[in-house]
Amino acid sequence: MPPGTASCEETTIVATELADPGRLAFESALLAELRLNVRRLAVIRFVAVSAFVALFVLLGVVLRIPYWAPVIPLLIAYWVIVAIGFALRATVPVRYVGFVVAVIDMPMLYVIFRNFVVRDPTPVGPAAFATGFFVVLLIPVALLSFDARPIFLAAVVAATFEALLLVETGAPGGTIVSSIILLTGAGVFSAYARGRTTALVERVSAEHRRLERMGRYFSPQVAALLEGGDPGAAESRTVTILFSDLRDFTALAETLRTEEVVGLLNDYHTRMVETVFSHGGTLDKYLGDGLMAYFGAPVAQPDHAARAVRCALAMQDALTQLNTERAARGQRPLRMGIGIHTGPVVVGDIGAPRRREYTAIGDAVNVAARLQELTKSHGVPVLVSEVTRRSAGETIRFSAATAAPLRGRAQSVDTFVPISVGE
Repeated sequence: MPPGTASCEETTIVATELADPGRLAFESALLAELRLNVRRLAVIRFVAVSAFVALFVLLGVVLRIPYWAPVIPLLIAYWVIVAIGFALRATVPVRYVGFVVAVIDMPMLYVIFRNFVVRDPTPVGPAAFATGFFVVLLIPVALLSFDARPIFLAAVVAATFEALLLVETGAPGGTIVSSIILLTGAGVFSAYARGRTTALVERVSAEHRRLERMGRYFSPQVAALLEGGDPGAAESRTVTILFSDLRDFTALAETLRTEEVVGLLNDYHTRMVETVFSHGGTLDKYLGDGLMAYFGAPVAQPDHAARAVRCALAMQDALTQLNTERAARGQRPLRMGIGIHTGPVVVGDIGAPRRREYTAIGDAVNVAARLQELTKSHGVPVLVSEVTRRSAGETIRFSAATAAPLRGRAQSVDTFVPISVGE
């Protein structure tokens, strides 16, 4: 990675990944589900109306039963409208499909049932039967609606048409009011059920995203400790930060095909992240061909400095294994530099509401990034600061490296190279 990836001292390094889309992903999935419902319900609607047309033709034309014949032209007109909707089901704006039932299907049913009411010797029968049809039509409205407005509209329309039918039959006022209450209540219940179902799915989706997010950043052990809560609250913490970077990777990538570059990086990052997690570290972000991790947050680790140093040596061992495999395939070996520093940082969810990352910021982050840059000029695989060397304890042996200036600092910084880890 070219120098200058880490920012200068007055510009602290922050996360650059896109935030989890969250709500946008949920709304996109909801929209896709509504589109699927539109297509399927259009088929069901077309088949159902076609079946009624066939039934009425059989009764009124084939069997010549006078009671059924007068309504056939109305049913055929309704079928034509439904057929057009079926043909256009893939082009109708999804957000407005929920209103179709209230403005097309319910008025057509009212006209059809009124035809029966004015001819039937006991008109209250067809009028009462219409109530069931209106209630059934509220179901697809709930399935096709983004919000409760189409449902309430359909309930009002259904109650109005049912009341008109009952008025024409001379039904008592109590029957009319009861029908209105029934249809209005069905609409309210449908709207409530739809809202609660959507809210439940959204909560489950949010919890899934939270657990997936924890799995991206934290080792399985840390994620298990945090599963009961959200580690997002920002706090000040002393941690040990680790930066790694593949040396001369840009030149190597220029000799590879795109898919080879991606495959190499995926293989490399998989091994490095598994090593970080096995030492209890937290992955902060990928930096192209490198990464940033830290130890001591969100779960406190008194030995975070020693963990980071052991992790760096293990990462170099993992790279050695990767190079052995590459050599067997006749491929060039990879080289990696790692810088480590211990100091106070602020860790937590940081950023705008729609672009937020769990990350660490502070001067200690910048120092670790500078130390990683120095590994190339020093010709060593790992460099740690004096603070990290003191904090790592006596079980890790170090050799002193050349003191060197860091960008953004006036004085040179003492650096050390870890050479072995004791028991």
